[in-house]
Amino acid sequence: MVAKTLTSLRLDDRLVRRAQKALGAKSRTQTIEMSLEAVVETEKHRKLVKRYSGKARSGDFARS
Repeated sequence: MVAKTLTSLRLDDRLVRRAQKALGAKSRTQTIEMSLEAVVETEKHRKLVKRYSGKARSGDFARS
């Protein structure tokens, strides 16, 4: 089990509702956690694209 901290935040209710709907989250907590996970994954992918950008060689994506 992951340790969780009780945190008090001032959030835009409309923005939270929109995010909750978009993510299919069941609670505000789940909405925030899913949003944070999405940011972390997006950054990880951005770094991978930057790292490997321009390193493909002709034929790397050819069908066999």
